[in-house]
Amino acid sequence: MSKLNYAVYAEGCMYPATAPAHQPVSTTISQLQQSGFTTAILSLFHIGRNYSISPPQIMGDIYFNDTLIISNGSYVGDSSWPGLINGMIKGTVAQVCASIGGGGVMDFQTIQKIYASHGNSFAGTNLEQNFKVLQKEFPSISIIDMDCEEAYDQDSFVAFCQMLIDIGFGITFCPYTYPSFWTGSLAALNNSNHGAVKWWNMQCYDGGTGNDPAKWAEAITQTIPEFSTDGFILAGDWTNDDPPDVQTLMSTFTKESCVGGGFIWTLDQIIQKKPQNPLTLMKDYVDAISVGLGKIL
Repeated sequence: MSKLNYAVYAEGCMYPATAPAHQPVSTTISQLQQSGFTTAILSLFHIGRNYSISPPQIMGDIYFNDTLIISNGSYVGDSSWPGLINGMIKGTVAQVCASIGGGGVMDFQTIQKIYASHGNSFAGTNLEQNFKVLQKEFPSISIIDMDCEEAYDQDSFVAFCQMLIDIGFGITFCPYTYPSFWTGSLAALNNSNHGAVKWWNMQCYDGGTGNDPAKWAEAITQTIPEFSTDGFILAGDWTNDDPPDVQTLMSTFTKESCVGGGFIWTLDQIIQKKPQNPLTLMKDYVDAISVGLGKIL
């Protein structure tokens, strides 16, 4: 990447029913388009399951956080939401992603169960049907981000990515641990769907504290010697750190050619920190990534 990618994960602040009362989704989107962030990552999407939850859900339905949005091949979410999301690509926002998973959830275990129960295939499943609906309803969402933090079953994970690629999505990974799982999955997808994995969102905070993108890039090239990692990894921080702390973290990666930008978790917390003028703080976080990585907007 010749130009840095500035990404931000956005949770309930992006859904009408859960947005802050003082900040409608349309206001948040307008601010985001002026902020300098180039990628918005809607988070977190979850997969319906009929085990370890009460009441049981339909296997393969799609939720945005706790809200059911796609069920049995039909969009059932807020009627205004597709229009809001499909209007996001404007100003500095160049792409929209949907992130699946996160810590303390069972999404990838559920994906594994669906895969195994259908003869190691997703063909014809409710899961496949619902992601086709997601693409139809939200054509602005071009990438599905894989925030796998449990299960780590490579066969079903790779097959799930391949299903999404066949539907028409690009893929990003959001790793913080278990390098062999991520590099092995990348190798498999690089072989079957070359170029479909666009970049990695590397967690360098919380459980990923101490992660060095260069070391992960080295693990990639050890597994796939011909793979170019130039600009392939976005280094991530969270809003538990103020912008000066983010800049300090990013400055440790300045000379790493594998770093193509950075991301912040989350937009919701930026809004909570400065509810009267969150745009100013959004810009501060973008500047922190930019200056820390040796670039000036």
